[in-house]
Amino acid sequence: MGALSLCAALVLVSCASTASTSNPTQTTYTPDELRAEAHRRVINASPGEIIVPYQVTPELVEQAHELTRYIRSEYEAARVLVEAVTDENQFGLEYQVTATAPADETVIRGYGNCLALTSVFIGLARGVGLDAYYIDASDRVHDIRREEEIIVDSGHIAAVARTERGWTMIDFAGELPNYRTFRIIDDLTVLAHYYNNRGYEIIDAATQAGEEVPWDQVRRNFDIATKVRPDFSLAHNNLGVLSAKAGDAAAAERAYLAAIEADAEFAAPYHNLGNLRLSEGALDGAIEAYDQAIRIKSKNPFLHYHRGVALYRKGDLEEATAAFERAINLKRDYVEPRNLLAQTYDRLGRHEDAERVRKSVRGLLSQRQ
Repeated sequence: MGALSLCAALVLVSCASTASTSNPTQTTYTPDELRAEAHRRVINASPGEIIVPYQVTPELVEQAHELTRYIRSEYEAARVLVEAVTDENQFGLEYQVTATAPADETVIRGYGNCLALTSVFIGLARGVGLDAYYIDASDRVHDIRREEEIIVDSGHIAAVARTERGWTMIDFAGELPNYRTFRIIDDLTVLAHYYNNRGYEIIDAATQAGEEVPWDQVRRNFDIATKVRPDFSLAHNNLGVLSAKAGDAAAAERAYLAAIEADAEFAAPYHNLGNLRLSEGALDGAIEAYDQAIRIKSKNPFLHYHRGVALYRKGDLEEATAAFERAINLKRDYVEPRNLLAQTYDRLGRHEDAERVRKSVRGLLSQRQ
């Protein structure tokens, strides 16, 4: 299923990087402002249902003030707070992959994922008067998925503070020194990430415990994410996955198309839409969706395999052969396209090639035993 960014180290650097914002009107909100705006957008939200990821207690703000009280440099203040987040003599927070929680709860727990640790820094930094923002520095290069998966933190979220040295970037995964540009995301987008993560973590917790997944709760979290930010493609995609699993193909297609409308460069909903259409026998529509996904993620072997399946069923055997061969070249131990490639070769009268592929399949299966 979804994957969260790893968070093993931290980096704080300053540079003259170019920053852009995803919201030209308002980027940051006080906790009360964010909660009020979220309630306005999520009409039926119950009291206490809207959580502010970066809200910290007055006691935590006072602790941050104590750490920075005699520091006159904004850069040094940011550095001290960054170090305090993971310093065992201060907040001492540790990384845990599925641990999305608001900042104050993260401090109590003593651990959190990258979104949670970044939220702690944001809350502390804003509490002492620093201009601190969440940033999206993602490129989704690593986003290679088999099919119909819940997507969590497909991007990489970190933080940035405006200091006397320029944009001071804070990254608890140690990845940002290679970036020269980044995108500031508004707090509503962060809230959408929070609820999208929570939906996934409900699935993960139930699965790990061997319990039935409370799908209504999962759907509610994804739904809040899309209400908070109607252009939040990850949650639209995830709602599509849930609808497909529930057998509601029409709702699944609407959700995938909403995800595509929100972000035409997000490959997952195209892939999922292709799979949905393939399952319904709409082969031309499936191939069209796969082609769009491959335009974005040309090195995803699963996309080429699924496209090959659609072509095979359509009877376009030469094109299917090319698709299966591409999938195998991208993932040498991928058995499924080898099986269908052998069948395709047989139908084309290339029986020696078919036997060669079947022999390779037997070899792969023997290695797994």
